[in-house]
Amino acid sequence: MTMFARHRQLFLTGIFLLDGVLIFGSWVAAYWVRFQWLRLPAPLGIPPIKGYVWLGAVITPLALLVLRSFHLYRSARTARLSQELWTLVQGIAIVTALAALTSYFWRGELARSVLLLFAIFGAGSLCAAHLSIRVALRALRRRGRNLRHVLIVGTGELAERVARKMAVQSDYGFKVVGIVGAGAADIGKRVADHDVIGTVSELPALAKETGAELVYLALARTEHEAELEALERLSDSTVAVRLVPDLARAFTLNASVEDFDGTPVVLVTETPEQGWNMVAKRAFDMLFAGLGLLLLSPLLLAIALWIKLDSPGPVFYAQERVGVNGRRFLMLKFRTMRTDAEATGPQWSRAADPRRTRAGTILRKLSIDELPQLWNVLVGHMSLVGPRPEQPVFVDRFRASIPRYMLRHHVKSGITGWAQVNGLRGDTPLERRIEYDLYYIENWSMAFDMKILFLTLVRVFHDANAY
Repeated sequence: MTMFARHRQLFLTGIFLLDGVLIFGSWVAAYWVRFQWLRLPAPLGIPPIKGYVWLGAVITPLALLVLRSFHLYRSARTARLSQELWTLVQGIAIVTALAALTSYFWRGELARSVLLLFAIFGAGSLCAAHLSIRVALRALRRRGRNLRHVLIVGTGELAERVARKMAVQSDYGFKVVGIVGAGAADIGKRVADHDVIGTVSELPALAKETGAELVYLALARTEHEAELEALERLSDSTVAVRLVPDLARAFTLNASVEDFDGTPVVLVTETPEQGWNMVAKRAFDMLFAGLGLLLLSPLLLAIALWIKLDSPGPVFYAQERVGVNGRRFLMLKFRTMRTDAEATGPQWSRAADPRRTRAGTILRKLSIDELPQLWNVLVGHMSLVGPRPEQPVFVDRFRASIPRYMLRHHVKSGITGWAQVNGLRGDTPLERRIEYDLYYIENWSMAFDMKILFLTLVRVFHDANAY
């Protein structure tokens, strides 16, 4: 075992023990708050703490086993914080449910309020501890500490992608110490600002010379022989090896691997918005879309009256758009253009568009013409955050000319999105917008959604591309 591996194992053991202390402490704290601090009525009297301590001694290892079964205590620098925190909450919820079940077979009285307090204290303390550890590690890594030194084997697009991700995601703590080429022809090349320092045949010596603890094999499919040679030469080395399949270049969404009866299967177009994540996002959308419609109703009525007085025609404009899984729906907006604006066919809006009404110019500049889409969110056509939906005629055109365009339809369309808060709206390059949309899908989390909503509120009044 290398020095780095020993330190990593010691670190993970420390987290495991810390979690045990926090779980047991949360159980005892729940008893103390219920019976000693709040002093809520206890029909059978205050039970002795001894029984609760013994039960805590059972619950603690059980909770740790549950968390361990979720692979929480594996070293994974690239694991998402949101997923880690959700795992902690799930683990405590499962243990609390099991404790409630065992209370039926326990001779003493197990107060339900203690279980509720334990769930709150346990989930809260574990999440706070793991979040603090993440913040501390991030600070250390930004100061050049706790880094894993990496050699990347490959000089093509795939290797460059891996190297750039490691540079951008500095919080993961990877430091590229060199690029290794498949053969002598690669010497002298540069990949993502790193020099090619040798070839596959020199890998063991290069790993020792650079102090690399990790080797990423990111070779093209045509370099299969070099890949096999690299694996062979590193087979008697203590360096950890990770293989990045060239298939990954075709993945625009984050790929994952599942086990199918012992056979690894790559999930090519899965998104993070699955299972409980999808439930959480939908609940968030319904809550805030409903609140938004309720709280903004006076403003919505005032805008409707203004539009009616400003120009002839309806208040709302319903346009067919393409949403999740290619399903079509009618997207609502406040009408901002003349009723004959699309007499010659669908068109994108542009700066100083002569089709706009006087009220529409201001509404579009402030982006509040989009507010009726809160109804689309409430009924499930859209989400608060996601790629902006396009008209069917444009979708048919783009899917034929832009590779992987339809991947953006694996999630619900949104009122606002990562592309929009980065100024990519109106007459801006479509390829850039799609790049930002796909980044959002790959990196989705509830925290990311809230960040985008916050940036939307901050930037909505000074967006030069809103027209």
